[in-house]
Amino acid sequence: MMTAIDVSSATEDAVVAALKAFMAEREPLYLVGGAVRDHLLGVSSVPGWSYRPAVPRHPAGAPTASSHKPRPATTTDLDLVLPGPVLPVARRVADRLGWAYYPLDKTRDVARLVGVGADGRRIECDAAALRGDLKADLLARDFTVNSMALEISTAGQPKLIDPNGGAADLEARTLRQTAPDSFDNDPVRLLRAARLAVQLSFKIEDSTMAQIAARAAAVLAVSIERVREELWKLLDCTSPEAGVRELEALGLLAHLLPEVKALQGVVQPSPHHLDAYEHSLLTVHYAAELRDWLRGGPPPEDGALSHALAPWRVPLRKHFAGEIAAGRDRAGWLVWHALFHDTGKAGGLPPTECHNDAGRPRRTDHYSLSAKVAHERISHLRFSRREVVLAQKVAALHGRPRRLYLALDANQSSVPPREAFRYFREAGSVAGGRQVLHGTHAGSASPPPDGVDVVLQALSDMQATGLERGEDWPRFLAALASLLESAFSQQPPHLAAPFVNGHTVMAHLGLSEGPAVGAILRQLAEAQAAGELSSATEALAMAEALQAAEKSSGASGL
Repeated sequence: MMTAIDVSSATEDAVVAALKAFMAEREPLYLVGGAVRDHLLGVSSVPGWSYRPAVPRHPAGAPTASSHKPRPATTTDLDLVLPGPVLPVARRVADRLGWAYYPLDKTRDVARLVGVGADGRRIECDAAALRGDLKADLLARDFTVNSMALEISTAGQPKLIDPNGGAADLEARTLRQTAPDSFDNDPVRLLRAARLAVQLSFKIEDSTMAQIAARAAAVLAVSIERVREELWKLLDCTSPEAGVRELEALGLLAHLLPEVKALQGVVQPSPHHLDAYEHSLLTVHYAAELRDWLRGGPPPEDGALSHALAPWRVPLRKHFAGEIAAGRDRAGWLVWHALFHDTGKAGGLPPTECHNDAGRPRRTDHYSLSAKVAHERISHLRFSRREVVLAQKVAALHGRPRRLYLALDANQSSVPPREAFRYFREAGSVAGGRQVLHGTHAGSASPPPDGVDVVLQALSDMQATGLERGEDWPRFLAALASLLESAFSQQPPHLAAPFVNGHTVMAHLGLSEGPAVGAILRQLAEAQAAGELSSATEALAMAEALQAAEKSSGASGL
């Protein structure tokens, strides 16, 4: 069966096995949607189908005419349609392959199979029943470039079926709705149009764009979970700032991310050279640059920044590869942090703002307001609790690294250990959906990861502030690099186990559990981080001194 397929990789082998297993049940089999489109674009390849990219590669990363060799990686995202009923067939195939099986939609007869190739790549296969005949099924799909099918059978070579002119639109790099009622049938396609246009660097055809703009409000009828997934994919594209601009051009931004649109025209004080909206999009650009580097891409374009981060490349990539929720890593969240970091600067703020010499508003409370906005929007999109806490924390603290830098003397370039400890303690860490303050658990020796996310957000923010980096840029980089050293060096003092714990302090000072003990422990931890303590004896002596100072001052707490 399918003897023409050349299996040259572990993923190919797994994909071929899945296709064979389905054909053993039903044939012909139709591969549809993105896998066919991306094969023709040269983004990925379908086993057994000769690789002939439809369009040349462009600078943003689409295929080139000269990119026939090496062949693109085998697709790991399969969408199959076959005569129903499909659910029992999909279950038998999953059992045969040893893959996971999920009935996605029993009414529409749609199942998902999830497997892993021998090389570790995750493979998803959605199988759905034909909606009428094949032509009717393809006509019911969203865009012409997604409405092509590849007929696969044991009788011969795979055959392309293209009743809606999808290949021609690929050549023209055009995104066109398949039918006049396409968006009415599924309003999530309004958002998907923006995502695909940016992801593929395609132009949305004029009448399709007009249809989207006229129906933009209908996106609010889409389930929040589907909106969330499309927004994540949009902002995970190479140029997420272009994605936001596409949402705005299509009239969708006001419905999906109104707090971002509200930043338009919000004037900012010096050294800012852009309004809050344009500044946020430029910050998103730099955040995406860091995200891509953290995922193994090229270093940041700014040579000084690249040099400052280079010593911490390995631990940074390990940290940001961590998934906060399934399929969403910390690196991807950097773009979201950038997008929301200044949302508190939008209109309707309480009168807590002052003005600079030029008379432009300086909103002093935007950190807490941005944190509130981030919490509300990320919660509304039904991201996990852990993701909500992370987004809120980064928004609240995104100005803290710069304030630590500004507090340094002119001859200083590193944040002192005590201040670094306080910073990471305040940033805390995300675990189990709540903030866990570093050092509050006996024997804790884990670095406080959220503080690292804030550092990289601050770097993106600073790059987008002012027409030029300025002479302070190297010192700012050195200060933030010292924070990374505090987080990632092998034996930083603030990660060492505390010399004494609460029970020891209470027994030594004759205290009962309460705020006073916590205050003493915090001061001891800071002193240990600053290298002012070297033993348990010194820690207890300091505890005695702190208690005596409290008694002599008559204060109720430290």
